[in-house]
Amino acid sequence: MNRRLVERLCRLLGVLALLVALVVHWRAVRAVDAGVPTRRVVRLVEDAGPDSAGRALAAVREALLAGAANAGAAGAAEPRDGQASRRDTLALPLATVPDAAVRAGLGSVQTSGVPLLWLDGTMARGVAASVTRAAVPGAPLDVRVAASAGTSLTLTDAGGVLDSVATPPLVTTWRLRNAAPPLRVRQGRHAISLPVPDSGAARRLLVLAEPGWEGKFVVAALEEAGWVVDGTLRVSPTGRVTIGAPARLDTARYAAVVVTDSMAVDGAALRQFVARGGGLLLGGDALRIPGLAALRPARATELRGAIAGGLLTSSPRSGLEAWELAMASDALVLETDQSDHGHDEPALVARRVGAGRVVAMPYRESWRWRMQGSDDGMAAHRAWWQGAVALAVPAVRRAMPMAPDRYPGDRAPYADLVARVGRPAPATREALGGDAGGDVGRGVGDIPFVLRPWVLLLTALLALLAEWGSRRLRGAR
Repeated sequence: MNRRLVERLCRLLGVLALLVALVVHWRAVRAVDAGVPTRRVVRLVEDAGPDSAGRALAAVREALLAGAANAGAAGAAEPRDGQASRRDTLALPLATVPDAAVRAGLGSVQTSGVPLLWLDGTMARGVAASVTRAAVPGAPLDVRVAASAGTSLTLTDAGGVLDSVATPPLVTTWRLRNAAPPLRVRQGRHAISLPVPDSGAARRLLVLAEPGWEGKFVVAALEEAGWVVDGTLRVSPTGRVTIGAPARLDTARYAAVVVTDSMAVDGAALRQFVARGGGLLLGGDALRIPGLAALRPARATELRGAIAGGLLTSSPRSGLEAWELAMASDALVLETDQSDHGHDEPALVARRVGAGRVVAMPYRESWRWRMQGSDDGMAAHRAWWQGAVALAVPAVRRAMPMAPDRYPGDRAPYADLVARVGRPAPATREALGGDAGGDVGRGVGDIPFVLRPWVLLLTALLALLAEWGSRRLRGAR
């Protein structure tokens, strides 16, 4: 080939490279002025292991450190026209919902101005769980889980799997006699840890009654159920018989007070006790005590006679005398019984007073159910009083740790992640900017390698140097 032709081609290549470099630079300046993103997408390969979120955060930390080092070496450019400096977008495929520390770290990355994109592989959307236990001795655990349709649920404790539901309803309920903490509800790859409330009630009951069968057998039923009972039986205006070690009314000592008869009581002390969070159970004639008029959820009006032989039927409470009730405006009926009039009669009513609860039942001389009922009358009488006391005493809840900020925290881990980082992006290749594999993918506005300014300038320099050297070798200027 003619040397002169080669020299012309080298000169043309150098000039074209310089022109292309100028055009690329001009287009990049226009893109910056127009706000076209020039970010790069850093893709993290998904890891389905239990510590995938921690590994993802470690990879994010390394990417941030690498980006900071590159920025320091190249020198920080001032933002133009008030625009924020552009950084790489970090994409995180998460197989599990991260723990609190990792979520806080990801939230810090987001709030620091680094664009963060996460892909949801947890299958944990729309799940919430709670565990409660009635504050009575031997009460079971009440575990309730609300989950979206089409997702299987698994309940486990320290001993292994307790139960699993392939197609759970909107709300799934388990009643457990006990569980070894930690108690976990697993949905897909995500698990929520639930604190287990302590079993039984650490506080006592105080029974106020007159000497007689009702007070005696109510105390017996509650002690058989596991309660420690203190009692005061009023035998005269000045004389009293005590059970246990009655002390001053205090919510730290007593969970609830049970009043069974129309005796004289200290209404002011009971009002203060209930207002501070104590429970109060009024049975039968206690609804007619004038000093408790401001507390009772219903007023006793007329006496309803017992049905002969009712104690031996499937509705044994129909064989007890009971008061007709006139409900208070803020009272709530908790349980009803079918009466001989063909309509439901309130069996348990309640109202809230301050931080406490007041529960009332209309039945008189419930001891007859225990002593004159069927073979299971004793157990049924005990369960009835145990259930009534449980309604007066708030359920035991182990408080979930609160987040020290405005975020939901461990009460709702998935919601906490969304609140800190934002909603997940669709788990598609387009969301990652290319194929799913690899570590770095090209985003919108990136320049191909052959068109990068330093490549074009190097090409122009080599082409012009080759043209100049060829001319010098053949003696031309």
